[in-house]
Amino acid sequence: MNHNFKPGDLALTLIDLSPVMAGSVVELIERLAKGDLVHTPRGILQATENGWICAHPDAPGNIGFCATALMPLRGDFQPERQKASEVPA
Repeated sequence: MNHNFKPGDLALTLIDLSPVMAGSVVELIERLAKGDLVHTPRGILQATENGWICAHPDAPGNIGFCATALMPLRGDFQPERQKASEVPA
């Protein structure tokens, strides 16, 4: 899937990445290219593929995901907001 993600977008995780479970909503923070160095709670790691640094309340810092494990929550995938309507009397 090729999506035009931007920093600040919300996405749904498609796989479990401890401590974040599949189906969780994350915020995209920064785009990573293959070979970029990433500062994580486990130390400095090198990105093995293109992806994103994401934020989630259950994660002890930012976590990284590959782009293929994310589904956008905007455009056609954005949940519809229920409009307030009058209740007939």
